[in-house]
Amino acid sequence: MLGGTSGANPYGSNEPDIRRAEIMATVMTAEPHAFVDWTSSESGTKAIGKLLGRKVTVTGRSPNSVGEVNVNGEHTDFQWPVFTPSLGTSDSVELVSRATESEFTIDLGAEVEEFVLHLGSLASILTFIDPGTTVTKVSGDVEFEVLPGRDGVKGALKGDARPTDSNGTVRVRKARAFSSIKFKLRKNYVEPSPDDGVYLQVGRIVKFVDWTIRENEQTVAGNLDGQRVTVTGNLTEVLLNGEHQGFGTSSFTPSLSFSDSVGLVSLHTESEFTANLGGEVQEVFLHLGSFGSIMTFDPDMIVTKVSGDEGFDVPELNVVTGKAKNGPPTDSNGTIRVSKRQRFSSITFKLKMSSEQGEQDGVYLQIGR
Repeated sequence: MLGGTSGANPYGSNEPDIRRAEIMATVMTAEPHAFVDWTSSESGTKAIGKLLGRKVTVTGRSPNSVGEVNVNGEHTDFQWPVFTPSLGTSDSVELVSRATESEFTIDLGAEVEEFVLHLGSLASILTFIDPGTTVTKVSGDVEFEVLPGRDGVKGALKGDARPTDSNGTVRVRKARAFSSIKFKLRKNYVEPSPDDGVYLQVGRIVKFVDWTIRENEQTVAGNLDGQRVTVTGNLTEVLLNGEHQGFGTSSFTPSLSFSDSVGLVSLHTESEFTANLGGEVQEVFLHLGSFGSIMTFDPDMIVTKVSGDEGFDVPELNVVTGKAKNGPPTDSNGTIRVSKRQRFSSITFKLKMSSEQGEQDGVYLQIGR
């Protein structure tokens, strides 16, 4: 509901209800998620943000259908265990749900196969309009239900206890890859009380390579979503058993507490590397750890900084740079998105040290999409 207040206790006064929700929730295997960094709103009808370096918008067709937009990580109602993953703090968009249906559009900025919605304080019925849309409940309280046709989700009015109304997480897919999706929203109660304020956060799952074998000194191979991926070049240590913990900071999006990694050797002169991705893609994400080097891609590649610490920069469309510095963490760290105007199946880049000090720079690499 609109105008609720937050309690200090994460379970609040209705701890038994939350515990029951945890038991009843259908919780899928935890996977790395990236959520929208909401940055602004327009005229009560649009929220604007970025997800993995791409512009994302939520637009309502009706006046004042987009309420408060939290842009500084001030929203705390996604902290409950009914959300997967739960977010201690987050940005959020408030959708205004009324007795008559309102229409909204989510533009994701890039083609995706699926995305994730956190829906908080939901006392409404949300129905996707586009044919072939399928909704799957990931987690949620008992009253947070997927509609019989699997084309939407509904929640129930539950008063002022925290968290208010119904809450949960769904995955949304369509028959084919898509970059935008439409839905309708209306209240799920008849009282002439205030409109229903629904809190929304949009996210994507990013899958990373499971590196499995060091084939030789120059090549490492792994699997990414069922496809064989290789990196070839001057390699150092390769971690195959999720032993790398250097990607676990906020410099990386999403951060990975434990991960495989590929060690690249960077010298004073340029070395060339090739990553074969196992199939055509529109973009890949590279985590670059302990990066005190200059990485240059082919001229037709487009590099976008997703996140990173001081000194991690993209000064040109096909170049990313890092600075050598004493840690921890050592050197620069961050995540980039690599894309191209057409789909591609491999990327080639050159690597050289950004400092004259030392004989070589060891760069930690992980690849996701």
